[in-house]
Amino acid sequence: MSEAFEEIEPCEFSLEEIVGEHVVLRPLGEADAQSLFELIDESREFLQEHLPWPEECTSVESVASRIDSWNLQAQMANGACWGIFEKVANADLKIAGCIMLGWVQWKHRSATVSYWLGKNFCGRGLATEALLLASSEAFAMGLNRLELTSSVHNPKSAAVARRAGFQEEGLCREYERIHGNFEDHLRFSLLARDLLDAE
Repeated sequence: MSEAFEEIEPCEFSLEEIVGEHVVLRPLGEADAQSLFELIDESREFLQEHLPWPEECTSVESVASRIDSWNLQAQMANGACWGIFEKVANADLKIAGCIMLGWVQWKHRSATVSYWLGKNFCGRGLATEALLLASSEAFAMGLNRLELTSSVHNPKSAAVARRAGFQEEGLCREYERIHGNFEDHLRFSLLARDLLDAE
């Protein structure tokens, strides 16, 4: 029988800066809309291969609108979004992608997580570090389970999940429709105790 948990009240995601070895996670604001749009635009073909939303980000204004909706979700305790910023020379930060929590269910202490990087930032371990940092933050806030899915045609995304300690749970048939085609996804999860056991 699993350990009983006390009920916790939904709480606003503070979205404070989270500093790692190679990346910094921080909330996005209006000032980030231009650089985030440029990142999406220069990686558009790469991102659209596995993601349904890049075609909706057609301008700085449309990206700013997304940032506003993410911040509203955080205020309503329904989710969170951090920009993934790579540490570069002279202590500067360069936006590399985003990591998001969604479908937060406080009663069950669970949420989904998703992440993406621009094409030129892949292959350096940034997504794995960002996923570990965001997971630790979510569990520190009282969540117990994080879940993510990855297209069967996107093995690199699945590899990120595995490196971060997420366990594969099974296949979700025709989980998502991309460019008119239904794609199967692998489902992964990480429990708060999994992260503690790995430390």
